Amino acid sequence: MSLLLYHAYLPENHTHFVSEEQVMQEGIQYFTKSNNRYSNGGRVKIEKTESLRPFGIPEWVNFKEAIGVDIANRFFKSFCFPVFTDKTLVFDSEISISIYDQAFYDDFKDFDEEALNFDTGESIEHWIKLYWNSMVTLQEYLLKRPYPKPEILVFESIPKEIIRVCEEKS
Repeated sequence: MSLLLYHAYLPENHTHFVSEEQVMQEGIQYFTKSNNRYSNGGRVKIEKTESLRPFGIPEWVNFKEAIGVDIANRFFKSFCFPVFTDKTLVFDSEISISIYDQAFYDDFKDFDEEALNFDTGESIEHWIKLYWNSMVTLQEYLLKRPYPKPEILVFESIPKEIIRVCEEKS
């Protein structure tokens, strides 16, 4: 049995809701609204992330076009599909959260007092370098599971032909 990956099927009243009909007609693309509920630390400060890109990282690793997925069904209802590409990478989501926090602090510290609560004490460059260093393939992640909370990104559109709806049975 092949491993399934899951993508959120959000309720109609959710900001990032996408209908089953739309997904079954178009597949899941990086611009599909439900993709916005996934973190993507590489997209936060994209220019800085690219400037710190390690040598030898394939061109297809494009955070602007990444699709967030899970390896377990975290919702009552999800879109699911088998692993179909090697262009699936895993990052440490704790580092990703620190990137979001530090970016918020850096962007708003001068005029939003709440931003002061998000200073990590490290530079955004520090967190982005750690993020790049946390990158492993999905296969490597599944063997070692180095992060308790993985951030899984597929760097290819999910074809409509392989998607189905998966529901948790209660």
